[in-house]
Parts: sequence; C-alpha cells; structure tokens
Amino acid sequence: MAFQPQALGKYWLVDRIATGGMAEVFKAKTYGHGGFEHLLVIKRILSQLGEDPEFVDMFIDEAKVSVALQHANIVRLYDFGRIGDEWFMAMEFLDGKDVRNLLRKLSRGRRFLPVELAIFIAAEACKGLDYAHKKTDLEGRPYGIVHRDMSPSNLLVSYEGEVKVADFGIAKAKFSSETTLGGVLKGKYEYMSPEHALGKRMDLRADLFSLGIVLHEMLTGRRLFKTGSDVTTLEKVKAADVPIPSEVNPRVPKALDRIVLKALAREPEDRWATAAEMGQALQEYLFPQTADQLRGELARLMRDVFADEILEERDRLSQGSAIASRMREKMGEGAAGWDAQTSSSLGRSSLPHVARQWGPLALAAAALLLVPVLGLAIAGLVWVARSPGPAPVPVVVAPATGGLDVLVAPVAEVWVDGVSRGQTDVLKLDDLAPGVHGVRLVREGYVEVYDTIVVEAGKRAAYTRTLEALPAPTPEPVTTTVRRTSSTPAPTASAQPAAEAPADAPGTLTVSIVGGGWAHVWVDGVQLDGTAPLSHSLTPGPHDVRVENADLGIAHSERVVVESGGKVTVRAKPF
Repeated sequence: MAFQPQALGKYWLVDRIATGGMAEVFKAKTYGHGGFEHLLVIKRILSQLGEDPEFVDMFIDEAKVSVALQHANIVRLYDFGRIGDEWFMAMEFLDGKDVRNLLRKLSRGRRFLPVELAIFIAAEACKGLDYAHKKTDLEGRPYGIVHRDMSPSNLLVSYEGEVKVADFGIAKAKFSSETTLGGVLKGKYEYMSPEHALGKRMDLRADLFSLGIVLHEMLTGRRLFKTGSDVTTLEKVKAADVPIPSEVNPRVPKALDRIVLKALAREPEDRWATAAEMGQALQEYLFPQTADQLRGELARLMRDVFADEILEERDRLSQGSAIASRMREKMGEGAAGWDAQTSSSLGRSSLPHVARQWGPLALAAAALLLVPVLGLAIAGLVWVARSPGPAPVPVVVAPATGGLDVLVAPVAEVWVDGVSRGQTDVLKLDDLAPGVHGVRLVREGYVEVYDTIVVEAGKRAAYTRTLEALPAPTPEPVTTTVRRTSSTPAPTASAQPAAEAPADAPGTLTVSIVGGGWAHVWVDGVQLDGTAPLSHSLTPGPHDVRVENADLGIAHSERVVVESGGKVTVRAKPF
C-alpha cells in the first residue's frame, strides 16, 4: 500500500524512505509564510522502542553528538524532541543513496565502482570523520567522539556527488549517557574493528579500520568479512586476515594496496594515526584530479545508475507533497498537532552543558547582570507596599471545552462517540467535553479502526491514522458440471482414475533468483551442491531453506512444506 502523508507536529511526512528494526525514516516538509517550504528528513523511533529507557537514552545521545557537528561531510541535525509518545529527529535531506545501495546496484549490473570514485568517497569520509574526532567544546576540550558504526549504509552519496557521514546512533562521546553492558556488542559485526569485536577500548583508529573495510569492498566488489554466521564473521574480524585488493581485482593499482592495508592493520598503532593522515594519502593518490572534477564524475554515475529510482522518488515526493498541502489547507494552519506536548532532551541538559563550557567567569558575569534586575524588582516591591491598595485582579475564565482534529487516509466514515460525522479525510471538532472520546473509522475494503482520544479543556487533540487495506479474498475453485448429450460418449468401464503418488514419494524444491544471478542454497542447514537457480529432490514435510549471495545482496530464508510428489518454488531477490 502506498504511503499516506501524515502530520507529526509541525512536520508533514510526505514519503517513507525506509523502515528498520529500530526506526522509521521519512521525507518531510515544513511550511512557512509566502509559500516557503523546507524539505528535510524525519527519523522516528518505533513506538515499541519508545518505552525502552536504554534505547531512548541512546537516541538522545545520538542527538547530542549530531547537534555538535556542523560540517560539509556530516549530515546535520536541525531539531530533536518528543511529540506525545513519539521521539524524533529532524535532519538534513540528502537527495541520493547510501554506498550500500550503490554497490548493490552496480553488482547487479556486473559493474565495478571506478577506482578513482571509490578513493574520492573514502577521502571525503575522512574529512567528516577527522572533524568529528577533533571536535572540541568552547574551551578547547575534545569531545572524544568515535563513530563506532562506519559502514556502507552510513555513507551517503547525493545525486550531485556530495559525500556525507550519517548516523551517530552508537557514537561514543564524553557526554554520552550510554554504558555498554558486558558481553554486548553494538554495531554491524562485519564492519567492526578487531578491538571492537574483542570488547576492548576503542579510539578514533577503530573508525579508520571500519572505513578501510568499506574502501576494500568498494575497490573489490566483494564483502571482506561477511559470512553466513555471526560467530564466524567476528572471528574473521578478530584475525584481520585481509586479502590484497589488487589480487582480488586486477583493476586496482598496486599503489593503493599500501593505503588500504595500513587502514586494515590488526593493531591500532600500525594504522593511520588520524583520519586526516589517511585522507591526505588518498588525495595524493588522486592528484592531479581535483575534488570538483571527481564530484562531477560521481554525480554522473549516480544519475546513470539510479535513473529510474530518481524519477520514481520525485514522483512520490510530488504526490505526497500535494496531498499534504491539501490536508494542511483543510485543517487550517497550526492544526497539525503541534499543540501536543513536546519536550527536548537537549534542552533539559543545556544549562549544565553551558556551565561546563563557559566556566565560572561567565556565571559570575551573569550574576552581575542580574543585580540591576533584582534591584528593580526590590524597588517594585517597595513601591507596591507603599501604594494605596492592590489593583483589581482580573477574572480569568478557564475554557470548559476542548477540540479534536481527525486526519485519516484514505477517506473514511468517521464516528465520534457513536455518532457518524460523515465520509471525510479531515474532521475538525470544537466544544468537546474534557475526557475520553471514542473515534471509529470505517471504509469498505479496509480494516476497521477504533481508538480512544483524551481531550483536555482549552486544548486541541490531534488524531492521525492511515487505514490498512484488507487482503484480497482467495477465489473459490470453480466446478464445472458436464451435461452428457447423445454426442458425448459415456465413460467405459476400462477408464481408471489418475494414480496417486505414494505417501512417501519425494517432492521437488525449485530455487530461482528474481532478476537473474546466482546464490548458494542451504536446506535444513546443509549446503547443496551447485548454486541457484536449481531444482532439488526433498522428502515430504517441512524444510528450512536459506539462499545467500553477499555480493548481490541476497539473504533469503523461508520455511517450506513439501508434499508427497509435489513441487515447491522459492524465489529469492536482492534487498
């Protein structure tokens, strides 16, 4: 089902970018006077995780780290907080893809990322990492930021050739509240440094090892440490046994081997000392090509590789924006739910942070500034004490009712407290009594919804819901009755029904790859000879099938039930 735009406070979510195990990511817009629009990205943690204090603390830490980083090669954070029970971040929108998607798309077309562009991406990432590693407060004290999750999915490339580091979700800084539990590893195993995998203390050189993995994979087109088992992957990371890039891909010049292998040294002291040092070595290799030239080449490659996706994304963005604009006009400005309770964890900790950064001299200056203000306040109190009498106190009448804004997609019949309010997608109700009210949404072909909403006196509550389509009914088998006529011969006594297969007859499993390609196949944990596409005989009963090709991004698992003499097909496709 296509994504239906919805409101989140002052933001309008117009298209869903991705949904992961921890958060959803959307393209969003804010609107201002004179037709002003701002396109950005909203990252919203999943509702079930919003009740997990540890995860919320990690989300807050990400915001604290990100807001301190303002660099051309790092995705910027604009806003952070909570609306109702939903935690969110508003971030810079980069019109493009991550390196993971770029490598997968090239692999499907049997293409390599050009060596110069792989080096350029890594060099730009070094700029962003070096800035983060060296970031200090106003007194020059380093924050001590280590990303700890450098991977292809956290390196973004725009259709204009820009490169930015993203997602400081598990970054470590001095002001992080996270305390890593013993035995708990956070991050993607195949992109960890050996010291990370061993649970040892990490510094900025761990990020350089992880970036070295990404660079190795960009140059060779193969996953460096990834296996079908997390345990085996971690063992390979700990050993840091790295094949020479030029031996894996003859297109890679031998001069690059030294740079890559130094980043991937097992011991931190044998690696590049800083991201700036590694980036300088990469830039020297690229000379005399300039960053502007390579950025243009990267932009042309991105627009060529993702030509179809660009058109689809722009079409979805245009449609979503148009729907959001119409909803906003119907609801009226300010009715998107921004009156809901909003709090910012950054704001709650800002004063101690300022005190730590500005020091006692700034606090003393602030105290001196308060002296005349306190003097005026004391003088005012003396004047009031000498005045003839108190001024009359105005009577303030507290509002006795509240309001409710209902936004639903698609159009449905809206019932409030058992009374139908008609077919609509936007409903504004005023003068509702404070308390709990029931909202029911009904539309043929969609799952009926019933929710309760709390309305407070003097406030407007916002209720937004996207209906879920019912699955299409399974067609019933059609039976045909044959009427015998004189021209239809009756069946002879010798006609026999088709023989049924024995109860223990083997069935057939067929594995195919959507879009072409190949993959390894495991059945019940045992790898089959050959690669998919293939057919294999299986005994009747349930079987666990796994299809995998890391280079093509295929990782498909499925349980099938093979019937006696029957056929079962498993179709695997890249992510």
